[in-house]
Order: sequence, then C-alpha cells, then structure tokens
Amino acid sequence: MSVHITEQGRVRYAARGEASLRDARSSVRVWLALILALGGIGCQEAPSGPPERIVLIVVDTLRRDHLACYGSQVPTPNIDRLAARGQTLTNAVSSFHQTTMSMAALFTGRTPSIESGNRRKTLGWNGRNWCGISRFADPGSADACVPRALATLGEAMSDAGYWTLGVASNALLFDPAGYSEGFADWVEVGRPHWRPGTLDPAERRQFYVAHDGTQVNAAVAEALERRPSDRFFLYVHYMDAHDYSLGTGRRSYERHVQQADAAVGALLEMLEDRGLAEDAVVVLTADHGERLEERHPVPGGVGHRGNPSFDYLLRVPLIVSPARFEDPTVPMRSEDLHRWLRTLAGLEPARPSELRDDELFLTEMKWQTYRSGRWKSTWFRRSRRSLLFDLLADPQERNDVAEAHPEVLAQHRQRIAELSRRLTAEGAAAAADALTQDDRLRLEALGYLEEEASAGSP
Repeated sequence: MSVHITEQGRVRYAARGEASLRDARSSVRVWLALILALGGIGCQEAPSGPPERIVLIVVDTLRRDHLACYGSQVPTPNIDRLAARGQTLTNAVSSFHQTTMSMAALFTGRTPSIESGNRRKTLGWNGRNWCGISRFADPGSADACVPRALATLGEAMSDAGYWTLGVASNALLFDPAGYSEGFADWVEVGRPHWRPGTLDPAERRQFYVAHDGTQVNAAVAEALERRPSDRFFLYVHYMDAHDYSLGTGRRSYERHVQQADAAVGALLEMLEDRGLAEDAVVVLTADHGERLEERHPVPGGVGHRGNPSFDYLLRVPLIVSPARFEDPTVPMRSEDLHRWLRTLAGLEPARPSELRDDELFLTEMKWQTYRSGRWKSTWFRRSRRSLLFDLLADPQERNDVAEAHPEVLAQHRQRIAELSRRLTAEGAAAAADALTQDDRLRLEALGYLEEEASAGSP
C-alpha cells in the first residue's frame, strides 16, 4: 500500500480540545432551531442531536443511474443495503462536471466559478483556479486552490468536536490544494507512485492499482488504529469507477462501478467489525457522473469534460443512512450538502448559496450552462449560439427547443449575466494562466493531459 500522511490540522485540533467539545454539546440545545433554519434544504425526521460518527463516502465519477437502488440493472448489493437501511435522495446534483470544483463546493459550501468578467474568456485552467473559488483568494499571495480564507468541511467538523480523518485517492485533491485544511489526519493514497516527467502506460496502470478501493480501505483501517476518539468524521474517496479507462484491459464502466460497490461494502463491514457503525450516519455521494456515448445536439465522446454539461454528468447519488430527510426529493447541490453536514454535526448553517434553491449554474471553459426548474440552457462563449432543453418533456436532452421558447432564453440570459458578475474573480487569480509541472503531473496521472488541450478542462 502506498500512502502519504500529512500532519495538517493535528496541532490546531489539539489546541481546540475541550472548548470544541463544549461548543458541540451546547449546539445540541439549539438543534431543532438549526434544522428549521435550513428552509429549502430539508428537515431531519428525528432531530435528536448530532450522531457520534459521520462517514462521508465519495465515489468518484459514479452515475446515479448505475446503482440498483436507483433503478439500474447493474448489481450493486452493498450500496443497495446501505440505501435500504436509510434513504435515497432523488434530486441531488453535482455543482460542476469535474472533481476539483464539485469537491470545493462540497468542502466550502460555495458555488464554483471560473468567470473572469469577460464572457468569452474564463480564468486560466490551472491548479490555482480549477477549484472554482479563487475569487476568495488573498490578493497578492500564492494562495491554495481552496483559499485559506474559507472555512472547510474538515475545520467545521473539528469545531463540532469530531476527530477528523480524510483518505483521498484523487491526485487533484492532494496537498497543497487545500482540501486537507482542518483534518487531524489526512492520508493520500497512491501519491508515492507519481514519477517526474511523462507517465508511460505501465506507470499509469501502477498508479491505478496503487489507489484502488482495496488500497484505500487499507489506509482507512491503518488510520483508524491511530484514532484518539470514537467520535469522528471520516471522509473516504474511491477512484474505482473513474478509472475504468485506465486499468488493464479497459474494463467496462459497469464492472468498475461494481468494484467500487465492493470497496464500499468492505468499508462498512470494517466499521461494523470495530463497533463503529452504531450511532453513525453514513452519507454516500459522487463528485459527478460520466458521459457514456449518449447522443446530444452537441457532439462529444465519453468522459466528464462537459462543455456543455448534460445531466448525465450532473445527476449523482445521495444516500443517507439512517434516514434523516423528511422529503427525499429536496434539491441538493454539492454546496447544499456541505451546509446540511454542518447542521448534522450540530453547527449553525453556513451562509446561503449565491444561487437560488432551484438554480444550477456551471461556468465552463467553452459554455455557460444554467438550469432552473424544468428548463436548462447552455450558451457558447464565443458566439450567441444557445440551446434550450425542457427537462420535464425531454430528460435525455436530445431536442433543442430554443426557437419555440425565446422568452425562457431571454430570462436565462439575464440571470446568467447577473450570476457571472457576482461570481467573477479578478486580479491575481484572473492573471494566472499557465499549468505548472505539478498541475501537469496530476492531470497526466489521471489520464487527462492527452485531451486537456482540445477539451479545455478535465
């Protein structure tokens, strides 16, 4: 097993000590008020206070429609059992079509954006900007991709009195990106298998094996042996579904979803064997989905590069066990999940999203995509070309109905202009364009670099 363990957050966590625990206990008394304050995000069935443990599982590149509990024919028995003990939310979407932005939204509660103030040109695609929240970076400093000024999910859980453990296996999340802020123990699985320069196919397969679900679970087991308390927040990230195109033999996406399901099952069994499943809330989701040769008015192949982002890339599973939501149809974006996890831990909700509850806005390299209610439009940056889809009548997004509904397009255009101004990054962040050698290595390790120039972003 190849892991890289950082000391991020250990000193800060120890210094908070008993004060954080007192804060967590006092927050229980205002639990019901906090739940009601969530408004459109939903309410728990039994507001009895924070659980002893919170486990957040992210399966990278997992399409919702490839889980049996969401109606798929792909056998996923372990995730199905988790859903049977809890609930499946049916209106969860990723806040962006790729990892760095969706995970930044999940970790900070902010809407990701690469708007520069010029509709035709976005921020440069690089390790400083590709988290989508560089508008919060400290001017004049070499700030992290997740700016230090923003409180992260790890910091929130530490404030709530939990020991925090993160086990990351996606190279784009590795330090110094900033996702590790607030975690008392942060483990990066597969990092020692990076090599300087170009990765040949054999080296890439070695990296693929070094961060599969078996290795991730081994890292979790080892880290849990170091835990100072049974009250913890555990974040685990699996790459098995993402890596269906990187492994030997290019096994099918469905087979790799089943491989991820097996890893999830082994993790849940590990927690049960250690007596850590009781009084725990387990949340399973994905950072985004995947396009698998579906046909749309805009040509494109497989992958999750978006441009534009069709809903196969955005619809993600969200399973909560045991059930905590009264309404499993409540809209949940990545940033909404951040806010809900805070309230689950007994903290006050984070500030509201920059978007309305029913909105989704994706600031892509070549397109701007906006969704509200049944309508979804996407706009090509270098021209006035636009497409409009009626998701109620055409959920597969095959029919452009822009000519039939100019009034909807006009409303969307006005709202996109407003949001673009609100979500613009300026100054040093907007000026940084070049990929660093470390940026390139991260992209190459995950199989992106060959197509990055033509696609614009992974």
